[in-house]
Amino acid sequence: MSVAVLVPWRPDGGPRQAVWACVRARWEAIHPGWEIVTGACPDGPWSKGAAVADALQQTTADVLIVADADVWSVGTPFAVEEIRTGRARWAMPHQLVRRLTPEATQAVLAGAAMSGQPTQETHPGTPGGGLVVLHRDVLEGVPLDPAFTGWGQEDQAWALALETLAGPMWRGGSDLFHLWHPPAARRSRAVGSAESLARYRRYQAASGQTAQMRALVAEFCPTPLEGSPMTYRYRNANTGDEVEYRHRNARLEMLPNWSRIAAPQPVKTRSEPEKTEPKTPAPPAQDPPSSSPPQEPSARDSKGVWVEYATSRAQDSDEVAEIAALTKAELIDRYGTTP
Repeated sequence: MSVAVLVPWRPDGGPRQAVWACVRARWEAIHPGWEIVTGACPDGPWSKGAAVADALQQTTADVLIVADADVWSVGTPFAVEEIRTGRARWAMPHQLVRRLTPEATQAVLAGAAMSGQPTQETHPGTPGGGLVVLHRDVLEGVPLDPAFTGWGQEDQAWALALETLAGPMWRGGSDLFHLWHPPAARRSRAVGSAESLARYRRYQAASGQTAQMRALVAEFCPTPLEGSPMTYRYRNANTGDEVEYRHRNARLEMLPNWSRIAAPQPVKTRSEPEKTEPKTPAPPAQDPPSSSPPQEPSARDSKGVWVEYATSRAQDSDEVAEIAALTKAELIDRYGTTP
């Protein structure tokens, strides 16, 4: 399946410009086979939902990564694999968000690794925020609500809609690094505006209620998913038995004789005709020049720094998975070039 990174983006001529140039360089260097698409929204108040919808129209990729322009996670390939194999319909690679300091961000912009950099704060990642991986059908049937404008609440609302209509989220254990830039205008640390909060309350009321959530999504999406939540399915290699759960079963995932398999595909839930011809991608937006990929660490750097550097040189997801099991000495031996 083809993969595209959809980035909602509006140039500001300030620090965000340099941050996106750095992040884009990493996407290009580490995942050269993935398409990168920037999406814009009309002039006026910023709408992440409108920008993501614009990016979606520019690609025909099957697996979509909706990523903010200021974040990075080495666990993204694992989330992509969950979607590609059908084991999940939407996924996030990270548990924690590590917000770098301005000084640490400048070091990263100059080529330093993100791991080990000083942070302003570390907190659990908000479901639906930062970086989300999902199949094209899911994004087309449960898009981000464009009615949220400015900063705040659109990610949380999206997560409630996805959970209700597309089923449980797969979540990896990696970190999400957030590069510093001046914060957007907002009502408070947690609330963007009174209007966004009121709209989010509607999603909270519809959470878990398929018909009510479909009616809410139908306000801006002509073909919302009907709602056939996906289950987590496991097979016993010794007996052939298969079981299903609404959520991940941590015990079975630790046992060597049990493995996760793709759940049966849900019945087609959207009535639009099959596409007969691919869409013609729009010309890519002109973005600032890319910065260089991470520089090789020294032997004094931590294993985490070496893991990030090795991941930046990996050729595919299998190599990325192998990197996590290597010792620091093995990482230096395999990926280091400096005597």
